[in-house]
Amino acid sequence: MSEHPKFNTGFLLFISVASALGGLLFGYDLLVISGAKQFYELTYSLETPMLQGWAVSSCIVGCIIGALFVGRLSDKFGRVKLLLVSALLFLVSALGSGYAPDFTQFVLYRLLGGIGMGMASTLSPMYIAEVSPANLRGRLVSLNQLTIVIGILLAQFVNYQISEYKPIEETLQQQSALAADLGTQISVEANVDEVTGAYLPSIFSDAQREAVLEEGLLNSVPSETLDVAALSQLLRDSTPIPTDLLDPAKLQDYTNAQLAETWNGTTGWRIMFAAEGIPAVLFFVLMLMVPESPRWLVKNSRDEEARVVLSKIGGADYASKTLVEIESTLDAAHKKAGIGELLKPSVIGIVGMGVAIAVFQQWCGINVIFNYAPDIFRAAGFKVGDIMFNLVIIGLTNMAFTFVGMAAIDRLGRKPLMLIGSAGLLFSYIAIGTCYATGATGWYVVGFALLAIAFFAATLGPVAWVFISEIFPNSIRGTAMSVAVLSLWIANFILSFTFPILNEALGSAYTFWLYAVICLVGIFYIKAKVPETKGKTLEEIEKELTR
Repeated sequence: MSEHPKFNTGFLLFISVASALGGLLFGYDLLVISGAKQFYELTYSLETPMLQGWAVSSCIVGCIIGALFVGRLSDKFGRVKLLLVSALLFLVSALGSGYAPDFTQFVLYRLLGGIGMGMASTLSPMYIAEVSPANLRGRLVSLNQLTIVIGILLAQFVNYQISEYKPIEETLQQQSALAADLGTQISVEANVDEVTGAYLPSIFSDAQREAVLEEGLLNSVPSETLDVAALSQLLRDSTPIPTDLLDPAKLQDYTNAQLAETWNGTTGWRIMFAAEGIPAVLFFVLMLMVPESPRWLVKNSRDEEARVVLSKIGGADYASKTLVEIESTLDAAHKKAGIGELLKPSVIGIVGMGVAIAVFQQWCGINVIFNYAPDIFRAAGFKVGDIMFNLVIIGLTNMAFTFVGMAAIDRLGRKPLMLIGSAGLLFSYIAIGTCYATGATGWYVVGFALLAIAFFAATLGPVAWVFISEIFPNSIRGTAMSVAVLSLWIANFILSFTFPILNEALGSAYTFWLYAVICLVGIFYIKAKVPETKGKTLEEIEKELTR
């Protein structure tokens, strides 16, 4: 349609925002674990990278399950009914994760929340794409990414506020940060004497040396953990420190035991999870007021109901023209299309492209920064309170640059933004890896992590969801979207599960350089294979890609 009618923007915004609340819960559920992680690991004694990775990625397994089945179910029962089910799953998961007395139950409730995430992450952008006019679709579908970002920020803000309600003693925070930083510094060969193998005094920064010698930072540490007097004398003399005197792992075990007994270690982290129940109830109530997707209604031969919804969006003329366009892509055979339709030569390439972009959005590595930010910042020498504050800064950066992406997506287009984002992430990961390789951590790591998030939030974050919601034909959109999002969550699971293992095996530097290589591959793929879709109706995109 060359002329744009006057749309009912209030109605469009309401139904788009209401369905996009699934994205808010998706973002909250995905990131609430970031602030709670250092505490529930102590509660459940998760000491191995395998268990730590499973705790983070268990909800991703639920996402895979949800995305696996929701496509066919939504084609049968509708988008709205399944979004209502996802809201209930979010509620059960929130309360259950906060209650769970043991690790097995914790994982079970996280799996249920993951199923809700898999359903919402498939249906919310798809529903918005199906109700949106072509000239507004990029911005409206980007609302889903914006609510994901708001959910992430909300989780980080709630985590920070809860952790500050009964803050951890400053001395304990400093001791924990020192133990983590010593472990990082000792892993750099330049900090070890080549002849004796002893640690050089330079592993302590000037501020850390002063805290130990002048402020008595380690005086409360028991002698079986560390001979503080002997260490202090060696620091005063600037003498190499024998490895049998200083064991960062033992010091970390001591501080972890102390952290586990704090209010945050016993109760605070549970409230972080349970708080998600409030937006889950709001999501459920609002979805009761949202009409079904007109394209789903037409596919199920309910044209008059679809006309009513389209008329509310753009008036009678818009409804009539849009119905004709939708019907032109949905003959009797297409209305009954099954999963075998995905394998047709005219469609399989489109599905493959959707899968590739979905997988790349995860394997570009950004969720490592989100999910494992406490570990990254702890290894960079930050204490607990600083880590929580840094997480809020990450959330604010993510939200601010998501607005940049929303403003640009219908102007610059999908493909240019994906290329810009991939290049920005490539540079950021090379820089982060270099920081770890040289021991120049601290605020350098935070700065480049924020740069990576800014590039992702303005580009691949919103664009990937928009792109995969609009390229699939009407007859198979639910099933194809399900396949793409299923692939996305499998990729997310692999990323989340393998990071602790890769980080231990390769070290932080090579792990981030690996993600940089993946971004380089993504640049070549996008440049060669991805078409531009801005400003076209879903039916125009379908005809261009399937001919």
